[in-house]
Amino acid sequence: MSFYIENGNIVVENTDTFDIGAILECGQVFRYGNEGGEWSVTAGDRRAFIKKEGNKTIIRQNDENFFVKYFDLHRNYDIIVSELEVKSPIRAAVEYGKGIRILNQEPFETLISFIISANNHIPRIKSIIERLSFALGRDCGGYYAFPSPQAMAGASVDFYRSIGAGYRAEYLKRTAAAVADGFDLEALYGMDSEEARAKLMSLNGVGPKVADCILLFAYGKTDVFPVDTWIKKVFRDMYGDNLSPVQMSRRLSAEFKNLSGYAQQYLFYYKRATDKKY
Repeated sequence: MSFYIENGNIVVENTDTFDIGAILECGQVFRYGNEGGEWSVTAGDRRAFIKKEGNKTIIRQNDENFFVKYFDLHRNYDIIVSELEVKSPIRAAVEYGKGIRILNQEPFETLISFIISANNHIPRIKSIIERLSFALGRDCGGYYAFPSPQAMAGASVDFYRSIGAGYRAEYLKRTAAAVADGFDLEALYGMDSEEARAKLMSLNGVGPKVADCILLFAYGKTDVFPVDTWIKKVFRDMYGDNLSPVQMSRRLSAEFKNLSGYAQQYLFYYKRATDKKY
């Protein structure tokens, strides 16, 4: 894959390792849509429209540098794919999902999004986040920015219940208040995954799986292996063991090491897609 800038657009060529549908639908992000074959994604207060044209993908956006980093365009995923394809138990998953790229997301938005994601399904997560952004985010002209910690801290628990957060309402209020009061999300970049996980889990609504999703999708810590319902199925298919989710995560991380996050995305996407076919 390669990319260049043309007329203010980001143009991605040789798109074997850049499939915008796979990138947005593999469970790592929730503010996206598809209308008439054109995808849209909103990140913070920025927005992009993405469409495939032949062997190119055109990204129209309002912040070029941000979206080059967001879509991880400088990373060579051919190397990642080739290293993982030699691991025979996941070769089919890597081939199926090799167009996935792990996004570089903003920590606070990722934190709140994955608290909302707990015991939830993607259409409902998306609708809650859109209602949250519409009510508390800045009007950017045609769309709304993700709200700031201060805006969220100022809202009531009843507000969060009113947008469909359910039992997570209290978590959202308390965690937003903690960040607004000085919980340093930026400091986690400099921590190893174990220390950063423990720090995140001190926040309301953040358990091991949610913490690992945040570490992977916001902090780029690819040595973590989030375990959800689909990965539990994958684990049992691969090993036949019925361990706890934390034990599964540790065993998978030990096997895949710094490629764990990539392996998780390929396996999640493949298992969800193939199971739904039957």
